[in-house]
Amino acid sequence: MEGLSQTLLTVGGYPLSLLELLGVISGLLAVFLASNALSINFLVGMFNSLCYFLLFFQYRLYSVMLLQVVYFTFSVYGFYHWRHPKQGESGPDKEQRIRLLGNRQRLMYAGLIALAGLVWAWLVIHFQSRFPAWVDPPAYPWLDAFLAMASVFGQWLLSKKYWENWVVWLFVDVTSTVLYASMGMVFTAIMYGVFSLIALKALIGWMLTYKGYEKDTPVVNVVQ
Repeated sequence: MEGLSQTLLTVGGYPLSLLELLGVISGLLAVFLASNALSINFLVGMFNSLCYFLLFFQYRLYSVMLLQVVYFTFSVYGFYHWRHPKQGESGPDKEQRIRLLGNRQRLMYAGLIALAGLVWAWLVIHFQSRFPAWVDPPAYPWLDAFLAMASVFGQWLLSKKYWENWVVWLFVDVTSTVLYASMGMVFTAIMYGVFSLIALKALIGWMLTYKGYEKDTPVVNVVQ
């Protein structure tokens, strides 16, 4: 752990550790593969989750640190789900085809994200206040918690291959870019800036693919 956290090289005065470098590279690769609807993205994502669990622990961003456990779990589920679609739900590549949520489900998810963010922020603040000797005060607890919960639902929608996951991720990535830049995590901020561009590309690309499905075979979307 100590070796991974030590400065690997200095770029423009910024000390870059091996841990952050591995996290940036694996993160970019995972999102790029996901934007192209390739199920292998989940395998790379598992490694990325391990890197950032350790990195966020160092920066006291406890919500997104624990979020990596959820990411890892959803990555295992997503890899299986994409490669084993239900009968009638496979695309030309024999994997789970892209789907859309209904308007009612979109409102439901938006409400759940807001509620979960409020609850999680309160829990993190309360936990730290109860055990101040064990845990340092969290940085940006409300924003950190809201981004964490939005990311949970974004990852869940990705694992189910719903187009709306990219709407969530675009918001998370843009906001995270600003947050990490303000904390001095330069390369991670740059990574999230690139994530924002990839999410925007995927938002458009997945919709075009979905419309291509509709031209070939009309699909009735059932939210599970």
